[in-house]
Amino acid sequence: MMKLNAAKGAFAESSLITLKDENWLTNQRVAGRVAAGALSLLENEVKQGTTKSLLELDKLAETYIRDNGCEPTFYLYKGFPNSVCISVNRQLVHGIPSGYLKDGDLVSFDLGATSKGGYVGDTALTIVYGQPKSAKHVELIKATKEALALAIASIKIGARLGIIGQTIYACARKYGLSVVDNYGGHGLDTASDGTAIPHSSPFVSNRSTENEGIRIAAGLVIAIEPLFVIGSSNKTKTLSDGWTVECENVCAHEEQTVYVHNDHVEIITDRTTL
Repeated sequence: MMKLNAAKGAFAESSLITLKDENWLTNQRVAGRVAAGALSLLENEVKQGTTKSLLELDKLAETYIRDNGCEPTFYLYKGFPNSVCISVNRQLVHGIPSGYLKDGDLVSFDLGATSKGGYVGDTALTIVYGQPKSAKHVELIKATKEALALAIASIKIGARLGIIGQTIYACARKYGLSVVDNYGGHGLDTASDGTAIPHSSPFVSNRSTENEGIRIAAGLVIAIEPLFVIGSSNKTKTLSDGWTVECENVCAHEEQTVYVHNDHVEIITDRTTL
């Protein structure tokens, strides 16, 4: 998850973007599969009505990632104290795991796995714990998932990056939801010393037009992250813990890491292939 003002503008950094080769793809697939597996593990825990605390769920995912030969990307990243960002109800992103889920809670899990050499798979989902409190909550999650799928489908060689944000914003309007646009997707990279760079150029806006941004080319690697909130306000604030970002109403977050080929887009963190 990249914040817009940290990206120096949504579409201003094309010279800093590195297209990735087949070697990168091979290594990133390892990270993507482990990240997808960890997220599926958490998803299944919620579906089965887990009684574990959020901190226990965090540790469960961390253990899975380490046992499968990767490192949890966000553990101590810029000081974040846990391996999984767990955000509940009005919490949008960067939630620090604490407490327990209650019936009807919307919970978002955002995690990454880093394979040897600094290759990252970054992924997130939102799910209801127990019985939904309202049909609008169910629709919110449905819309966010739909926006992600449509955004991935919109990617074409030669199109501009802004097509992604245009697609996401159109989906939000269709469902009468607000788009959080001061946070969004991002590139992923590796430093020359093999250190992971989980958030790099380009910033992938959730609200843009098809005429904005760099031209999409084969080898582009990005994480796409639609962020929707119920109601007319997309305002956010960071809580006193310095991490948790909160909205004025219930919100949802979905994310996949993708690799752009000449003739298709590969979802690196695809849970359906596990």
